[in-house]
Amino acid sequence: MGKKELKVAFLLAMRSLQRGSRSSVILTILIVAMCFTNMVFLPGMFNSIGQNITKQVVDYEVGNVLISPKSGEQYVTDLDATLALINGMPGVERATPHYSKAATLKYRQRILGVSLRAITPNDEKAVSPLYTKMISGSYLGDGDTGEIILAKMIAGDPSVKEEYEFQASLGGVRVGDSITVEWANGYTKDYRVKGIYSTGYWATDTTGYVTKSDMELVEGRPLDYADYITVKAKPGYSEKFIKDELQQYGVSQKVQTTTDLLAKSMGKALQSYAIINMVSLFVGIVITTVVLFIVITIKTLNSRKQIGILKAIGVDKAVIMHNYGFQVIILALLGIACGIIMTSLLMVYMTYNPIVTPDWSASLYLTPMDLISNSLILFVAAVIAGYVPAWQVSREDIQTAMRS
Repeated sequence: MGKKELKVAFLLAMRSLQRGSRSSVILTILIVAMCFTNMVFLPGMFNSIGQNITKQVVDYEVGNVLISPKSGEQYVTDLDATLALINGMPGVERATPHYSKAATLKYRQRILGVSLRAITPNDEKAVSPLYTKMISGSYLGDGDTGEIILAKMIAGDPSVKEEYEFQASLGGVRVGDSITVEWANGYTKDYRVKGIYSTGYWATDTTGYVTKSDMELVEGRPLDYADYITVKAKPGYSEKFIKDELQQYGVSQKVQTTTDLLAKSMGKALQSYAIINMVSLFVGIVITTVVLFIVITIKTLNSRKQIGILKAIGVDKAVIMHNYGFQVIILALLGIACGIIMTSLLMVYMTYNPIVTPDWSASLYLTPMDLISNSLILFVAAVIAGYVPAWQVSREDIQTAMRS
């Protein structure tokens, strides 16, 4: 079929859409747009959840690389020498130790058991954005003693009665208040609440922080050991590079990247997300194909007499078939463009209004490649759905078409 015939088919398609029912055209475009949005929405949500969980784990829990005790040992020992070695390595932004200890918090009539963490505040700033999450008061300083920062969930809300609380709290502690902390080893001390924070990450939002200096007073000795060390990588350096360097430079403790840890703890969950994404994509393609097939079939059947007239005046059946095929292509392109606009607006809205749960928050995470690949898939499905009924009707003889 030559270029001239294709031009004629395209012209007929444009005229048919211009003179046809506008409401039908608009409705078809909206159907394609909604099908496109349906195809990308769930995958975008699950991508966002995965990205958010990974970011929270890196920011507040393990950094890019986690150094934990050797098998059979409770702590990372020889802490000062280990930190000096790690911090001097290429690719390492900063390493910071964490030490956790069970404690009982008392405030007025409230008693709450938690696990408090001891940190070196200035080093923690280079590894974790915790210091940016203060909603009242201020962050800890390295030399602070007798001061503590608490998660908002632990501090509580004085306007909520204890029996209505989702998570047990101290009932409304404010910055400047004094709380009593009874440590697991029997050491008891009053602490001034220096700040209250909220990160959106459950593990961090159900605890509190004191300084390493304060924990040394609790233990009654210098802390030359830690539960684990978190390592932040410099921009441009991969987690695997840091891990290999640590092992090569003689760090004998267990070294794991965030990817290693997530593969163990969330591997099945991420696989489930991938399955749901595939099912959602498949269902979206099937729905789009069926809907467009029905719409174009009805349109072509209603135009059988017109097809008969075109055949009677000598228009080739290939031109007739491409006429309806071009109509589908035009509607599909307009629908996909409309779907991309709708999806982009939805991404902007959910960026400022994410879905928030105690464990994660989710918006809509889609890359340009996601939009392109889904657009191509939907376009191919639309073309197939349009050309099949057009091919069937174009094969009818003139008399059958004219009698319809």
